[in-house]
Amino acid sequence: MVRAYIVVILLILSLHTAGDNLKPGSYYVSADRLSVRLGPDLNAKITNTLDKQQKVQVFEASNGWARISKYYDGSSENQKGKVARWVSSQYVSVNMPNDDSVLTAESPLEKSIKDSDDYVKHRNIFLKVSKRLVNSGRCNVEDYKTNSGWTRSSNHKNKAVYFTYCGGFLKRNRIYIDAKNGSLL
Repeated sequence: MVRAYIVVILLILSLHTAGDNLKPGSYYVSADRLSVRLGPDLNAKITNTLDKQQKVQVFEASNGWARISKYYDGSSENQKGKVARWVSSQYVSVNMPNDDSVLTAESPLEKSIKDSDDYVKHRNIFLKVSKRLVNSGRCNVEDYKTNSGWTRSSNHKNKAVYFTYCGGFLKRNRIYIDAKNGSLL
């Protein structure tokens, strides 16, 4: 019976994320977008998001959460007491993740597609597909600027299908993508 309790306790302890072993220091965001919260809880207020490969300073880690700021007066966040900024520790890494599709908000390509329909929801797919189309020579940044990025297709109402024009406004220049997986249609 004691052996069974020990096994259960070990299983429970093994369920904690590797992030609980984080030590204070510099880390990198490994998720495409990582929500920053005012507490170590999924229900805590989200203040902002971090992008993949962004460097963060971890001050402490506890129960799957990493504190990435010093504590400060919560009144500036409309909160009572002291608050700090927290992220899920499973999405920080000591090594910078490799991802050549990461673009910053300052990139001309991202600026050209920021007005796309449902941009926030499909940002990563829009960026990845747009970069692929530009690199292949099929589209250029000016095409996206002219079209204000990607437009949701009214012909595919039950699917997340978007289109843009590259190289002119003829039907043959229209490019459709499935925003669920980034495939060209």
